Amino acid sequence: MGLFGPDLPKRVTTEEYKRIKESLYGKLDEHERNEVEQLFRADLNESGEDAGISQKEFDAAMDWLKANKSKHVLEESDISLIEKYFTEHLRD
Repeated sequence: MGLFGPDLPKRVTTEEYKRIKESLYGKLDEHERNEVEQLFRADLNESGEDAGISQKEFDAAMDWLKANKSKHVLEESDISLIEKYFTEHLRD
């Protein structure tokens, strides 16, 4: 519990997202990395306590990727890598 109320859920911050991008650099090509960035751009640009990517937002993005394979260039192995690196940062 936080000082003035309940703790906010863990979020991937802009700084953590930069580290995730660095981890994905050698594993995804530029076009694939751009797809990931477009997927999370709105979440990363939120302000205040909503800034960053929450678990709920991340789960919704992963569900969309898996359900809409014809609408993006990411393969199943790419999605697994993305899940791996984000999960490391979303753990409380």
